[in-house]
Amino acid sequence: MKVIADKTTEEAIVESVSETVKKPNIALVGVKKGATAAKQAASKIASAPSRLFDSGVYGACYGISYGVVFTSLVIEKMLPTNGLVTKGFHDGAKVARKDFKTHQEKQVTSKDSTAVN
Repeated sequence: MKVIADKTTEEAIVESVSETVKKPNIALVGVKKGATAAKQAASKIASAPSRLFDSGVYGACYGISYGVVFTSLVIEKMLPTNGLVTKGFHDGAKVARKDFKTHQEKQVTSKDSTAVN
């Protein structure tokens, strides 16, 4: 990405995104690859109904996970390294992990207190 000194951060982001849009959409490629992997996993299943269900669930979860993570990594590479958008994503993720951990600790504490009574 080329950033000229007299451009604002917003102009640099718009330029970066427009440059990326002109290239083949790699995020879409990642989603398609995840979907293809899910289809392949589903096609390799055995004839037993329980294995059919298990393999279908696995394939769907694999495809979704791959598509989300790959697309996220591509989007992260498109953003300016020290930009406000990147800082916001990192700070938001940090607080979300902290809040999730606090939520889990509260659940464990509430289960322990109800088990004692």
